[in-house]
Amino acid sequence: MQLTLNFVVFISGAVLMSLEIVGSRVLAPNFGSSIFVWGSLISVVMAALSIGYYWGGWLSAREPSYGKLLLLLMIPGILIFFLPFIYPAVNDWIAGIDFGSRLNPLIACSVLFLLPGIFLGTISPYVIRLAATRLHTVGSTAGTLYAVSTCGSICGTLLTAFYLIPVLGVSNIIHMLGITLVCLSLVVVPLVRLQGVSLSRAVATVSLTLGSMSMFWTPAAWAKTILQKETFYHRIRVEEDDEARYMYFDRTLQSAMNLKDPTALRLIYSRYTSLGFTFRPDAKKMLIIGLGGGSIPKKIQKEFPNIEIDAVEIDPEVIRIAKDHFNVKEGKNLRLHAQDGRLFLTRTQNQYDIILLDAYFTDAIPFHLTTKQFFELAQKRLTPNGIIVANLISAVTGPSGKIVRAFVRTQRQIYPQTYVFAARRADNVSLDTIQNVIVVATRDKQRLDIKEIVKRASAMDKGLFPDPIQDIAVAYFDRPVPEDVPILTDDYAPTDDLLNP
Repeated sequence: MQLTLNFVVFISGAVLMSLEIVGSRVLAPNFGSSIFVWGSLISVVMAALSIGYYWGGWLSAREPSYGKLLLLLMIPGILIFFLPFIYPAVNDWIAGIDFGSRLNPLIACSVLFLLPGIFLGTISPYVIRLAATRLHTVGSTAGTLYAVSTCGSICGTLLTAFYLIPVLGVSNIIHMLGITLVCLSLVVVPLVRLQGVSLSRAVATVSLTLGSMSMFWTPAAWAKTILQKETFYHRIRVEEDDEARYMYFDRTLQSAMNLKDPTALRLIYSRYTSLGFTFRPDAKKMLIIGLGGGSIPKKIQKEFPNIEIDAVEIDPEVIRIAKDHFNVKEGKNLRLHAQDGRLFLTRTQNQYDIILLDAYFTDAIPFHLTTKQFFELAQKRLTPNGIIVANLISAVTGPSGKIVRAFVRTQRQIYPQTYVFAARRADNVSLDTIQNVIVVATRDKQRLDIKEIVKRASAMDKGLFPDPIQDIAVAYFDRPVPEDVPILTDDYAPTDDLLNP
């Protein structure tokens, strides 16, 4: 009996933490993976445990039985199993109303995970009461069971984060967790003193029904989706229409490739990232942090075949998909590295004429690629006249432009010249509107005039720049960038807060 109860608390602890980890992927398509999402998940799980511990203790003092324990396991199992059928609609509804960047994930977490978490929180105190047959053994029994439950939580966390997400996918993992709890309730059946076998048969029927549903149910898919992949970092989706192929991280478009001309720069922002060549037309080595579908390195390879490019992408699955579905070909002058961009800069001894930052997790740039310490490191890996080009998703002015202004202010601690281009400005889009913003930073003493930038772009344009070329001048932000934001450091870089004021 003691071994059975240890097994119950171990598995229930594993399920709860596995649900928390996979919950980040449930929320990411609508709410991203910001600190607000993780703060909401952790807070809701802790609240559920607090309520569950109290309720479990209260229940254990009122005629505890193995039959009630069976129900405390089966009910959350059923609730969890059905989550994949409802969470897309719940998330869409909350995102549609938009309670704000902080409340959106908190409300979603509460709706989806609070109730099953409460039930799972009851298990440990309830099992302690069942296991502690003598008063003097209560302390040791409680300590042992909580230790076992915590070990289960550790195993559930590691198993889900390291293996299950990229192998099974979110919906299948959640179904599996639900079925696991229902099956776990069956372990308790031999301990239940029943008058007949009807309850046992009912439990078995429920378990078989849920298992059958999980086996035959698959999420609805769009007809033109050619690949979906859960990785350690993203939920990647590749879609195709008659003209192009697209790569998405969750719901954010990351890259696009023309089917008839795979090297063309289809997304307008990528044509603005080419502005780095107007500052360093003689560039011989380039580092790109963030690969996506590889549109930018493919185009540069075509137009500047002698340039050596190191492309760094943290997610090895993105590299594989770029090779298999977006015609990215690794070779002598294009080397692909599956590594964090900052870690790569720390370890490499190469020096580059241009460093391009195009790294995103859904729609947020990793904070450690925005800090003063990062730019100091990058400077050490640049040639004497080397430059940094960065793609940010932000406004330029107004509350939504804080991340760009903080980024520029931080860069100016090291690079005296910064140039800001709002990619959608050519379409008469307000500077207060969130869009792709390209920032070029140099250490030149003399500032380059925008007319000269346009002239140089016109001289070398081979589909590298916006069409018409004069859109560059329209996109150029020719006023001083306000300094109403903090300088970003490794110690203080509130990028999530700046992105979602």
